[in-house]
Amino acid sequence: MMGLLTKACKTFRAVQILCERGLHEDASALVRVLMETTIAIAFILQKKSKERTLIYHAYGMAQEIKMLNEWTNTRGLKRKAPKAILNQANEALRDYLKRLPEGTDVSRHWSGKRTLQQAMQALRGDVMYATLYRHTSAISHASDFGAHFEVDPSDEFVWEIEPQVPGFEAPSYAARELLWAAANRIDERFELGFSVILAPHKLTRADVQTGQK
Repeated sequence: MMGLLTKACKTFRAVQILCERGLHEDASALVRVLMETTIAIAFILQKKSKERTLIYHAYGMAQEIKMLNEWTNTRGLKRKAPKAILNQANEALRDYLKRLPEGTDVSRHWSGKRTLQQAMQALRGDVMYATLYRHTSAISHASDFGAHFEVDPSDEFVWEIEPQVPGFEAPSYAARELLWAAANRIDERFELGFSVILAPHKLTRADVQTGQK
């Protein structure tokens, strides 16, 4: 959990730096990363946390094996995936699976489910998936080219390569809310006693309205 929270803090900082520099589309792509990190924390810290943690680690190992297998079939990379390393990774995965219920699928997602959407549905995060995740998908998959130009009165394209001030609020505030949710959930689950310290940092509607003004 501390590893994931550290990752969340670093991603949050990156989002704010990009927002300060007017690169809010790139900031939005990182908000998606921060969202997935926060969801991982929330998902693991439900019931059967130890089992969920094992699934999370097993998935990471399965992904490493997938990468190594890809290297063995790619010209110029085969030497980067020696059999000893691949065997070691497979052994580690088998060890994880021995400690998990039979039939646990760790090949598709760190939650043991088929998709992130299913993991978020289990957390009642349908609205977040339909809004934040879907909105940032276009940015992450380079299908948002229309957001990077305008058409001037003479019907000429104006390519907005320079940083833009308008639009920074959404990723900046979303990142703040996600980081707070991650830290607060860890504090609640492990009873760390930081609720008083965290409380003033919870984003409110008044904060958003004041910031937009």
